[in-house]
Amino acid sequence: MTETKASRQAEETKSNEQNEEQTVENRHSMNYALIGGVVGAGIGLLSNPGTGKKVVDSLGKSEVVKAASKELRRSAQELLTEQLIITLRQSAAGYMGRLEGGFQVPKKKKEEASLNSDLKSEEKDKVSAQSAELEDIKEENKNLGERLERIEEMLSHLVESKK
Repeated sequence: MTETKASRQAEETKSNEQNEEQTVENRHSMNYALIGGVVGAGIGLLSNPGTGKKVVDSLGKSEVVKAASKELRRSAQELLTEQLIITLRQSAAGYMGRLEGGFQVPKKKKEEASLNSDLKSEEKDKVSAQSAELEDIKEENKNLGERLERIEEMLSHLVESKK
């Protein structure tokens, strides 16, 4: 007997839930029908040239519409201003991050600068070694030039002596 009561209660709750779902669905479809009717009536009124002009004129003179348009304009301006400020802050932060001599140098820039200084010191060492080699080559070239001049002098003396 208790099982039958429990099963009846379960069936009743299921049927109540189904009825509630149907009423919710009916409410939604009624709302859609009302919205469609209002939109259709508005389009019909505005599509008629004479009535459309009267409706637009009366809406333009309405204080409620004027107040709503001012509020909408103010809200749009505030929203655009906030977005502009955010964009400018992001752009400024990006530019400041790119500057090497900026107010704040990011860690990556510092690391790159230290690597660059290490590379520069290595390059300086290479350049100084190359310049030393260059000086040696210049000295050797000078010595060879002097020897060549002596050989030419000897040859010219030889030629003169044979004449």
